[in-house]
Amino acid sequence: MRRPLTVAALATLLLGTGACDRPASDAPAASAPAENAATPRVRVASVRVRFDNGRPEFGGSAPSEDRLRAVAVFADADPRDRPVIEALVGQAAAGAPLLAIDTCVRQGSAGMPMAELPALKPASWIQLLDVGNLELRAGGLSLPLQIRLLPAVIEATRGVRYDAAVERGRTFLASGPLAVSGTGGDGVAAFSAQVAVPRPVRITLVGETPPEGGLVRGLRAGELHVRWGSADASADLELLAGSETSQEPVWLRCRPKDDGAFTLPVDLVAHLPARSPQRPWTVMVVRRSRAAVPGFAGQALVLELADAVHVE
Repeated sequence: MRRPLTVAALATLLLGTGACDRPASDAPAASAPAENAATPRVRVASVRVRFDNGRPEFGGSAPSEDRLRAVAVFADADPRDRPVIEALVGQAAAGAPLLAIDTCVRQGSAGMPMAELPALKPASWIQLLDVGNLELRAGGLSLPLQIRLLPAVIEATRGVRYDAAVERGRTFLASGPLAVSGTGGDGVAAFSAQVAVPRPVRITLVGETPPEGGLVRGLRAGELHVRWGSADASADLELLAGSETSQEPVWLRCRPKDDGAFTLPVDLVAHLPARSPQRPWTVMVVRRSRAAVPGFAGQALVLELADAVHVE
């Protein structure tokens, strides 16, 4: 039986598309969902800037470089379609439940819980906007974002998406607050938004073992204790543990207090698939800060600093 395409799978597909990807000329025209006259249209944006510390890629011998990536979409949309728009940049939807401090949930992917994934079909038509030239700036550094045509894979969704990536992007984080600016277009005035850079995050211990080259070996069975090397009360912190290679899609998502250490409950750790050198666990810590983008609803600009290790 053919599985339905989830928004999580869609986001993975879209993040790999190239600048020349365009809808096929013989693709069937999308039919817009019925419009509810009582539902107002809003300007919605989702701008995700993510920095990943370099770590060994699974199955590879050389570690990846530190990497900074920015992805953005701007839309005229039904407010109910915010989760679809956020999925287009690979971001967990704002509608995902906010966990209480020092609690965890079990879910089926490293992103938002499966039960919370929105249906692929939008509630109404979505027009993705061309807001002119878009640029990421920090101090004297700048990174232009490339504009790309969105493939016609979501019904009633058309327009463009912005993205850019740079290796060894740590210098952006050391140059002060990050700013995203656009020159304007599609009825959107020129704008600039700024987000504070939280303290860097680095996993220092899993159990009682420090990572070596991004790997932890010899972890004892039972509870999973994770330490990281800084604390920052001004940002949100998320801890994820699961397997990128297992056919059993079980992940744990936790919201620890950002005080440098957290222990995952034994009863939840027991649900993780068996680990081995061929199928290690991935443990990831993500620190986030958010800011508003003028002219768009909510805190649309998200900066993520992430560190991850494999546990054999």
